[in-house]
Amino acid sequence: MFLFFAQNRLILVLCGVLLSVVCLADVTSAQGPTTKKLPASPNALPDAGESETKGEVDHSGHDHGDEAMPEQPETIKDDVEALKKAILELPEEIRADAQAAWDLFEKTDTELATEMLKLRTIQLEYRNGIEQTPGAIIAFREQRNATWEVMQKQFTNALDLIRYLPSLEAVSYLVTMVQHRFENDVYDGETFEAAARLLDLGQNFRFLFLAGARSAVVIGDFETAKKIYESLKDEDLEKVDLSLKYQLEKAEEQFKREQAIIERTDADTLPQVRIETTKGEFLIELFPDAAPSAVAHFLKLVEEGFYDRMDFSVVSQNLLALNGDASGDGRGNSGQFLVDEHGREESRPGLRGSIAMAKIPIGDGKFIENSASSQFAILYLPILSISDTQSVIGRVIEGMDVVSRLRRVDPTKKKEKNEIQLPSDAILSTEIVRPGKDLPEPVYVDVQAEIEKAVEAGLLKRQSETPEQ
Repeated sequence: MFLFFAQNRLILVLCGVLLSVVCLADVTSAQGPTTKKLPASPNALPDAGESETKGEVDHSGHDHGDEAMPEQPETIKDDVEALKKAILELPEEIRADAQAAWDLFEKTDTELATEMLKLRTIQLEYRNGIEQTPGAIIAFREQRNATWEVMQKQFTNALDLIRYLPSLEAVSYLVTMVQHRFENDVYDGETFEAAARLLDLGQNFRFLFLAGARSAVVIGDFETAKKIYESLKDEDLEKVDLSLKYQLEKAEEQFKREQAIIERTDADTLPQVRIETTKGEFLIELFPDAAPSAVAHFLKLVEEGFYDRMDFSVVSQNLLALNGDASGDGRGNSGQFLVDEHGREESRPGLRGSIAMAKIPIGDGKFIENSASSQFAILYLPILSISDTQSVIGRVIEGMDVVSRLRRVDPTKKKEKNEIQLPSDAILSTEIVRPGKDLPEPVYVDVQAEIEKAVEAGLLKRQSETPEQ
């Protein structure tokens, strides 16, 4: 089983966060977000529900990837006449763009309400026994994913709107969605900009600082990440933030190295695999230069349908999602074990969206050499040391929000009496979209010989069975 675990949530009910905004005219600045208004007293961040708890958040008892969708605030409404007046006060050359942004936000708001109603109707009919067929479950899953896509579209629209106009509805929606993204590990440029703009408006919600800092690391804005982290005390940070805060220099070095490799690589030559899951689909590209044996092996497993209908056995908050364990107990493998490739000159770092081949752990951050097989992890945030011990074989290039929303799974957590345990999300199908250039045959090893080496080196006690992967 992959080494890293975290506490997880089983059910997420994300309430809309109501926002009192002053000086909203700042939003209309043509400049980008600056995060200039960091808290004057970072020791006293306000409580705003469980996401504002100081220190490490307890993620047990919830599921960030469950069917519950964030409720949209209903009490905040824009002053239509005030917004019309605000448009007239804008430079003439951008008035049409501002009006178009407002119109699109209003149109998508109606679309989102329609999709949410469809989702709730399917859910109620199932719960009340009106429609409980397998088709109803599929319909719910498809409608849930469709609703999420509209929510994402409206997030983009709201962000665009507040670049022009002081829309209370747009700001309220952004606060709600940044919290939802924070609790679902969705860190990207839009999360960063939304968090930064809300901080510039003087909002002091803890999740805005953490979402902003993590997103800054992900997109490579390390100066802003440092600025945010330094504005907070260590007790206000979670473990992942402490790790990032004190390794920002190394994180920046790995990020720049990865960007340099991407720029000099012809992306059209890289293999691509589309993976459809119960939460939607995502697209990955593979790195044959970094790990040719592992990439060839992974593509072989995809062609064989090895991953189809396989659960995500571990999904850890702020960390990773793990698949490829056919047994479900951490020991699953393909029956073939790969030679390590993490020491190659072309090896890649572990950033958000990176895909690493999992190996058999033996404790203290050590692994049995040459023990990667079928299990792979997709990283939610950078793990700066992972490339020292495991091969990074690719990255997610589309649909990382789908990976982020997977239902959290902690196989080490003891099930309480009468606890309802929802099923894990799963891969439904995999498809090679582009095979890339011809690859060499995978290089396999005798894993039992590797285990014997670990025993002889005193790294592992002799056991009657293979240790967990």
